[in-house]
Amino acid sequence: MGISIDTIERLKTKLQTVPPKPRTVVKSNKEAVLMLRAEIEQLRANGHDWNDVAELLKDDGQGSGITLKGSTLKSFLAAPKTATSKRSKKAGANMPEL
Repeated sequence: MGISIDTIERLKTKLQTVPPKPRTVVKSNKEAVLMLRAEIEQLRANGHDWNDVAELLKDDGQGSGITLKGSTLKSFLAAPKTATSKRSKKAGANMPEL
């Protein structure tokens, strides 16, 4: 015995209305740092250096945290370099002068 098209359509509608499951973990230190960007930027604006912030991230008060170096933290939050600017520099260097 097969499954009716009506059953498939009802299941399809049901599955489309299921809300996404909330995330309970992130996959990487970088993702976690990016989620904390605003708070980290505020600390930096208040005079804390990258190593200070990295030290603060090591412990969340419940025995967990994010362990990384200040330089790694800085690189995670650095503005990404665009490919077009790299190409522009290369193209300019290879062009003969007139």
